[in-house]
Amino acid sequence: MNLFNLLRRSCRLSLLFISLAAILLNPASIESACSEESMSALNEMTAKVKLYTLKNGVKVILYNRGTAPVFSGAVVVRVGGSDEQPGETGISHMFEHMAFKGTRTIGTKDYAREKDLLARLEVLALETNAGNNFTDEQKKEWEGIHSELKSIWEGEDFTRRFDKHGAQGMNATTDKEFTKYFVNLPRSAFEFWCRMESDRLLNPVMRQFYQERDVVLEERRMRFEDDPMGKLYELLLGIAYQRHTYRFPVIGYEQDIRGLTAQQLESFRQKYYTSSNMVISIVGRVDPDEDIKVIEQYFGMLPAGSAPKREFIIPEGEQQGERRVELTMKASPQLIVAYRKPNYPHPDDPAISVMNEILSGGKISPLYTELVKKKQILGGISSEEGPGLAYPNLFMFIGLVKTPHSTDDALGAFDGVINKFLKSGPKEEQLEFVKRAMGMDFLQQLGSNQSLALDFASSELMFGSWKTSVEWYDKVMQVTVDDVRRVAQLYLRPESRTVATIQPQKE
Repeated sequence: MNLFNLLRRSCRLSLLFISLAAILLNPASIESACSEESMSALNEMTAKVKLYTLKNGVKVILYNRGTAPVFSGAVVVRVGGSDEQPGETGISHMFEHMAFKGTRTIGTKDYAREKDLLARLEVLALETNAGNNFTDEQKKEWEGIHSELKSIWEGEDFTRRFDKHGAQGMNATTDKEFTKYFVNLPRSAFEFWCRMESDRLLNPVMRQFYQERDVVLEERRMRFEDDPMGKLYELLLGIAYQRHTYRFPVIGYEQDIRGLTAQQLESFRQKYYTSSNMVISIVGRVDPDEDIKVIEQYFGMLPAGSAPKREFIIPEGEQQGERRVELTMKASPQLIVAYRKPNYPHPDDPAISVMNEILSGGKISPLYTELVKKKQILGGISSEEGPGLAYPNLFMFIGLVKTPHSTDDALGAFDGVINKFLKSGPKEEQLEFVKRAMGMDFLQQLGSNQSLALDFASSELMFGSWKTSVEWYDKVMQVTVDDVRRVAQLYLRPESRTVATIQPQKE
């Protein structure tokens, strides 16, 4: 929906509950009080959040809060789908999977023997087009090596160790700009977390790579090949972006995934998993003065390295006219209308998010009222912003078309609502309602140590400040009716949009 959601949706920055609740209960003073109260809350938080930089360049954020003896730990790396090129799309996501397979001492009974066998696998991979074109002899050797490796590997050893220490919510995600690893643990497991996380950053093993590659291919099939909206979204990005790497799916193209090798992943790790390209964030029961010593002991072992350069990313440039893509398949008709927009910290970004909420953010919004309730052309309407944060992106309106209407009917009715909005602009009461709704959404997401840890790290990496989400929220609360009217005229233009539709396949 907005920057607040794009920082991986679950990543929200916290204001004080009482301060924000007081603002929301008094909508008449929302603009003046919200900014004042939120800045007061931010100042109080600023005094408690500690930012350190280790000798090797790794940034560490520690925030002590709450009384329960638990903490959330996050390691966020500034690498994702937008850092990939044809031939290696999906490599960031693939490495995320491999990061749970263990290290030189975890996940194996005999690393010396395993190392030799894995090296031989890579020789075979080079000889057989990444393990896709075997002779009978090569196939026999490939299967024999894997059979011996299977007797050496210790399955889910890495995650089992976390489970024994009471881990909750252990997971990882990859998007256009970030790869994030996170978990909740008892305070007593703090040093254990430091040891395990630093070990998989220092000594990962590309264990079970070719089996996991098949798992990712199946994930792609389910989420994109067989899922109508996933497939449509992939096509939309491929049309909306002609030059920029945002056109590539984070999970990668099937042919690229099939062509990946373990050696490619190791080269990728060495380039992007550097000390200056990651942030460690811990929120909960922490003692910053003491805990930073433990963190330095483990994460300080990472070799120093500068952040990678991204010269290959080409700016998309201005769009010269409306683009359209149509997907025909056995599915219900669907519609995505995507407009170009600048990315934060461009000053128009907060007003665009407010505009999107006014247009489609609830059951009294113009798009929902007209297309879902009155004309019943759509089964529902929503808006999203994406696909990433680092570069100019899109704001998208997504609708499921109801029988017997067509996508042309839906697009015509959609344009009718947009044109009316462009002429009349938003009303003051609409703006006030949306600000309250966005504030309540903000409030409902508070309280999660994990969300805070992820947001601190992501904001620090992307914008150079862990405070960015609150600063963005403050700017949202300052948006005026004139601001919304201006950005509507500037960005809701047919010549700067891409329309993607699903047309049901005829029997």
